[in-house]
Amino acid sequence: MRRNIVAFRDYQVFLNYPFDAEFSGLENALHFPVISAGLLPVCAKDMTVPDRPRLEMLVDAIQNCRYSAHEFSRAKGEGPLNFARMNVPIEMGMALFHAIDTQRREHRCAFFVPTPHDYHQFGSDLSGLDPQCHNNDPIQLVAGVYEWLRGVVPTANFNSVPTIEVIRAHDAFCLRLHELRGSGENGTATHDETRELMYAMCGEMGWWDWRKIRAGLEEFPPVPLAWR
Repeated sequence: MRRNIVAFRDYQVFLNYPFDAEFSGLENALHFPVISAGLLPVCAKDMTVPDRPRLEMLVDAIQNCRYSAHEFSRAKGEGPLNFARMNVPIEMGMALFHAIDTQRREHRCAFFVPTPHDYHQFGSDLSGLDPQCHNNDPIQLVAGVYEWLRGVVPTANFNSVPTIEVIRAHDAFCLRLHELRGSGENGTATHDETRELMYAMCGEMGWWDWRKIRAGLEEFPPVPLAWR
């Protein structure tokens, strides 16, 4: 887990989504607009402290994020017992309670679904939360997340550029990601390597500049990348 998550709370966005490899495109489409906006993504993959209960770390992370985005692409059971994994709705409930408990002064949530109607069957309570449908299209998710952030983040804290520029930058990121020689399984990029590429690209465009201050450089040290 990051060393000083409390200090950056006004700029942090908690991201909640399925971790399956098949959803990696949507995962990147959640992280990229947050970084493009000059903000700081936080997710369960960042919870790496071995001597603390994972649930305790998630509560701490959500309470120290001003915003959260929740993506519901996995709703069906899997495996021989047809179990559905419940991590996404659990984390969504934690964030939503934090938002309601503070009358949305301390936390704001957004919800994204892959189809316009299925969520009425697996999560009917979402109906009152006006989830956005991305139709399994990463580009729609990039645009939806960025435009939602534009509407809720104070202007002084938000890097505002035309959404189409963020979409084009995301397309360029996807191309460069294929050129990355990652240290994960079969040469795939790890979570930290993928995020580093986003930091680097958005930094080159002047959208993400946290490493220009000492506290930011200490909190987000560069991760070495290798290329094919």
